[in-house]
Amino acid sequence: MIKSYLRVILLLLCATNLCASSSITRTRTRTITRSRTRTKRKLRTKCLGCHHDSLQFLFRQNLVRAQRLEAPLIWDRRLQNYAQNWANQRKEIVFGENIFHGYGKNWSPADAVVAWASEKRHYNYGSNTCDPGKVCGHYTQMVWKNTRRVGCARVKCNSGAIFMTCNYDPPGNYIGQKPY
Repeated sequence: MIKSYLRVILLLLCATNLCASSSITRTRTRTITRSRTRTKRKLRTKCLGCHHDSLQFLFRQNLVRAQRLEAPLIWDRRLQNYAQNWANQRKEIVFGENIFHGYGKNWSPADAVVAWASEKRHYNYGSNTCDPGKVCGHYTQMVWKNTRRVGCARVKCNSGAIFMTCNYDPPGNYIGQKPY
């Protein structure tokens, strides 16, 4: 069963042209005008191990899905580009981050904070872990002892959903360290 499942995954990878990708560096040229001088700069967007990372993300997630007998995921370049743009903005992790995304009502900042704070019940201070199968990292970031500053934003998405994010400085949630 697993061997045939792995063959299907590899076949799907090749069917999405992922196996045909050989270039991991894209270069584009942009002209920048300053007063009367024009300079051309080459901007290199390098994706660290794009091909290898893509295979690993897809393969590992499909192994998890296979345990639940769910259909395998297929690679989507549009989603890859979106994720890459998001990741490019976070090359230097100088802030902690909490994200809230909700549908169905006009979610408020208070709703987001209540949701993050409710994770407290899943945090075990003694073992410095979340309860099995539960999330508690939003809570621990909010109460991280060294964090001093926060900045947040809320937008209404084109779909009508509400997206909120808060960034924390200095960041928290370091592996092996307790929040307080």
